[in-house]
Amino acid sequence: MRNTSLPSVILVTFFALALPTAFQISALAQPGGPIGNMFQGPPPPGAISVMGRAFFEAGEAGFGHSFMLLAAVDQPDLRQELGLTDTEINSIQLVRTQMLMNAPQYAQRFNTMTEEDQQSIQADLVRDLGRISQSLNTALPQERKDRLDKLVFQALNGLDSPFTTLSSMEVLNLSEEQRRTMQGIFDDIRPERMSQLETLLSMGEKVTAAGGPHGLSPEEIRELQRTQETIEVQAFETARKLSERLRQHLTPEQLELEKQLVASRPSFLPSMSRRPGRSGENVSEDSYAPGADSWRPGRDVPVDIQAPRPGSFPRPE
Repeated sequence: MRNTSLPSVILVTFFALALPTAFQISALAQPGGPIGNMFQGPPPPGAISVMGRAFFEAGEAGFGHSFMLLAAVDQPDLRQELGLTDTEINSIQLVRTQMLMNAPQYAQRFNTMTEEDQQSIQADLVRDLGRISQSLNTALPQERKDRLDKLVFQALNGLDSPFTTLSSMEVLNLSEEQRRTMQGIFDDIRPERMSQLETLLSMGEKVTAAGGPHGLSPEEIRELQRTQETIEVQAFETARKLSERLRQHLTPEQLELEKQLVASRPSFLPSMSRRPGRSGENVSEDSYAPGADSWRPGRDVPVDIQAPRPGSFPRPE
């Protein structure tokens, strides 16, 4: 198996911390992409959906923190912001190596997967991602963990993000009572998030099965674009309802802390839109953009495996 950028790291970017389009999911599965390299060819039917659900579940449990640490090995700004020592970087690199060693095993299981196998493979993948998180967590002192909590919250753009999780809110110093209350809120909103994810994964499966956008008809591409835009609007509306409910249970001090953290967001982080509009050519004026442009899925992914940006795949006349 060709050893390119870590499959798990890139997948987490899209499945746990981002809102992928079907075309970006497909690009990951093409030759040169992390999923394509993992399988040394097109992934079998159902594999993308199983991985997407697993990474989503792991993201809910806090795998965004692990992604941040894994990415820090190759990102000097991130390493400096977290204050990682050489010893800590070596520990993270060891975990990355172990992740790569597991990839062929999962590729083989996916290649022989039946419909009945999907749940067990998903459960095993979630378990292994949890073990990775535990290994990374034990490698850091509390000071580094506190910095990590802060950076994850800032990377997700605070509570207004469609990707906010209870674990990403730890930087707000939640009480046990607040955690219990907010866990109930996240449980209430979860079916909406899962429905949106399943639609995206189904679209990704369709584009991948066609060999990429070039295998689709103009009308099929238009239909996928329309569906993607609908899901994006729904995701931001879900995020709006979620953030409103969460803020009702925060103290004035916690609400002020949230504002301060978002306002002091490091400039090296890719900016994330506060509202839908990322899938089009134009950036919404309401986007949170500390840099020159608003964040779009695929940014900061290595060029050789980068998914096409919105608008870069063929658009029918």
